[in-house]
Amino acid sequence: MSDTDNTKRRIDRRRFLVHAGAAAGIAGLAGCTLELDDESADPDPSDDPAMPQFYEIEDKPDAVYLPTHREAMRMLEPVEAGEYTLAPMLSYPHPFWIISGNEIQEEVPEDGNGVHLMMTVWDTDTGIVLPVDSGAQLRVEKNGEQVGSPRTPWPMISQQMGFHFGDNVTLEEDGTHTAEVTLPPLDVRTTGELEGKYEETQTLSFEFEYDQEFREEVVAGVEYFDEDEWGELGALEPMDHGEHDHRDKEDHHHEDDDHEHGDDGHHHDEEDHEHGDDDDHHDHEHDADGEHDDHAHVPYSELPPAEEYPGTHLKPADGDEEATSGDAVFVTTLFEPGSRLVDGDEQYLLVSPRTPYNRVPLADMSLSASVDDGESVSLEQTIDDEFDLHYGGPLEDVESGDDVTVEIDSFPQVARHQGYDTAFLDMPPVELTVPEVDE
Repeated sequence: MSDTDNTKRRIDRRRFLVHAGAAAGIAGLAGCTLELDDESADPDPSDDPAMPQFYEIEDKPDAVYLPTHREAMRMLEPVEAGEYTLAPMLSYPHPFWIISGNEIQEEVPEDGNGVHLMMTVWDTDTGIVLPVDSGAQLRVEKNGEQVGSPRTPWPMISQQMGFHFGDNVTLEEDGTHTAEVTLPPLDVRTTGELEGKYEETQTLSFEFEYDQEFREEVVAGVEYFDEDEWGELGALEPMDHGEHDHRDKEDHHHEDDDHEHGDDGHHHDEEDHEHGDDDDHHDHEHDADGEHDDHAHVPYSELPPAEEYPGTHLKPADGDEEATSGDAVFVTTLFEPGSRLVDGDEQYLLVSPRTPYNRVPLADMSLSASVDDGESVSLEQTIDDEFDLHYGGPLEDVESGDDVTVEIDSFPQVARHQGYDTAFLDMPPVELTVPEVDE
């Protein structure tokens, strides 16, 4: 397969179709929930037309789990500036969990006035989502007057949206609002076709309508799941409204059972549940006349499966099929000297942490590695057009049979939607072994 064919396949693998017009329709979105103790079995919208009913999940696992419901959102037309494309999305204000060092804290909106504004940002040429904290600035205006204070949207992960930026924005008045987003130079190592990009500040802007029709649509579009599924191990599938199957079922299904699996075969002892295009939790995009619109694409930040990474794949020292820590999957491979990812004659250790089920990259971590308990080497966060987001660094004279330890010096410093809020926190070292050459 040619390099051009490889690039095209990588772009297509990340894309899903959305309705993206000036007045786009409502799409389903797995999001955050306000945890209130309510024993009612049949959820109904609350008295506040801008806020739906929320329910509490008790005894959440320290892992990725199914939320209580799928939220609804409005998707707007993507905008471009320089090397960036940005797709804005709107939902009702809702809680999410923010990370500060080793602490996690729930961020709860004061009321239902306003929107939860989300943005996916990607490289226009390659379709690679940029899953790092770029320090973006967000300003909102109405009739030329600034609404509230400028803010820095949080880098976030959710089961259906993958990596994105978002925040709750309070809006007191209905009408047309203008959002302006400033993206500063990207403070992360870039390689391959992305090398040298994102060195200049870019500003993008878009308009959106905030009115009673929007509030009613996003509340009415909420889809609640059966209560006995809340908190089960598993994840909602990424949004996928396209002509192709976003997820390769052969990558996620064992021949000897009926369970769906995620990241490179990752699964748990309990039954996994995933809701998507193959079950009753089905979402569609329609235009104002109810017709499906398939002219626009937004990438999903899904990393390549393990088998697409070259090099010598390190094996878990405990004999498991895959290396995990804090319910994250760690794909780890050693490139021989001469790789384009490292200067000189050193080997290159590539570590790709991702979520189970949907292979969402875990950004803004601090990782280091050592060989046979030797000197520790810091692994630099890197974005590459072929290998996407990963952490990498040079190693010397690593041989078959050596033990490699990957230390998680800080877990992912990204905010989380419900379903990810209890995972990727307690992350012990990943113990690996370099296999024999003939394995």
